[in-house]
Amino acid sequence: MTREQALYKLATVIMKNESAEAEAVKGYTEQLAAIDCARQFAADENDLTEFLDRLEAATSEKIADELSHGNSLYKEYVELTGIPPKED
Repeated sequence: MTREQALYKLATVIMKNESAEAEAVKGYTEQLAAIDCARQFAADENDLTEFLDRLEAATSEKIADELSHGNSLYKEYVELTGIPPKED
């Protein structure tokens, strides 16, 4: 394996991990939609409303973490390969 092949292999792994972070965000976004759906059944139940509020906040925090991880991996890919995103 050449140096370039090893670096491209590493770049591929980095982007695979970035993709996994994006999939996690997708799943958490679906979770937020389900939380919103469940709210219709919590109108008169303070305990359930409080739980859903906590769950929504925790899910939003998880999304923020995954986005941060994804951005970090994206930057690592650009730095490793030297291929910057196209300017609009």
